[in-house]
Amino acid sequence: MKSGRDLALAVLAAACFGTTIVFSRTVAREGVAPGVALGIRFACAGLLLVLVLAVQRRPLLPPPGERLWAFGLGFAFYGVEATFFYLALERGTAAAVALIFYAYPAVVALTETLLGTIRLRSRTLLALVLAISGSAIVAIGGGEVVITTGGVAFICGSIAVFTGYAVLSARVVPNTDSLTSAAWTAIGAASMVLLVGGLRGSLEAPDADILRVILANGVTTAVAFTMWFVVIDRLGATRTAICMALEAVVGVILAAIFLDESVRALVALGGVAILIGAVLAALGTSPRVEATEAATPP
Repeated sequence: MKSGRDLALAVLAAACFGTTIVFSRTVAREGVAPGVALGIRFACAGLLLVLVLAVQRRPLLPPPGERLWAFGLGFAFYGVEATFFYLALERGTAAAVALIFYAYPAVVALTETLLGTIRLRSRTLLALVLAISGSAIVAIGGGEVVITTGGVAFICGSIAVFTGYAVLSARVVPNTDSLTSAAWTAIGAASMVLLVGGLRGSLEAPDADILRVILANGVTTAVAFTMWFVVIDRLGATRTAICMALEAVVGVILAAIFLDESVRALVALGGVAILIGAVLAALGTSPRVEATEAATPP
């Protein structure tokens, strides 16, 4: 019974993350600058996560020696990754961006193999082949699911930066409470995008309707983070990572319902290949790599 509740929470977390993709796509279609859309989103999420930490009486700060790293991961990596992801959403549909991004577990697994953390396995190679081929199908599949060349470049950049974040996070903040790390990742990301937006002079107040969507995105992000870290302590990194593949599925379904972004059969086939690759990558990792793959999704 308890296992069933944990799985339900994992599915709910994936659904929340899938919802954030649709929220972000909605805002991106309105031409809102990344600094505004992401700055408000992550500031809201970071504040709510700090409140959750206070209510649960969990540490508000990382331990000495990891505090700068916890903030820096959000500032230097997660903020950049989220910006690339948002820029991809400006140039492609939510479904296309979400599906291509889920090639990241295979990329993380391959990176860890090259670093010598895990041995090269046939399962890792198969996951990478499925992820790459599926991404290619989604990118050129046509239909309502479309993405420009620039969009593909930005989502590939997002995957690359997120891989760096995933690989580093388990190594530089090993003693930080997971939810504390999530809070400071959000705060660091908010600081980065707001700073860049301020330097570019693009920080303009959005209208009331868009502001509500951005705030809803921030609340949904905080809820997803909280459930994610509750579940990962109970299910473990591998099973949680597999459940998170539902994020892309939820994003595609919600985009079809609310954004009128339908999916053709060929693109759906590419998406299935990517998600199978994600599951294989999660199943084929060692415990140390599982910790990196448990890093916060976008």
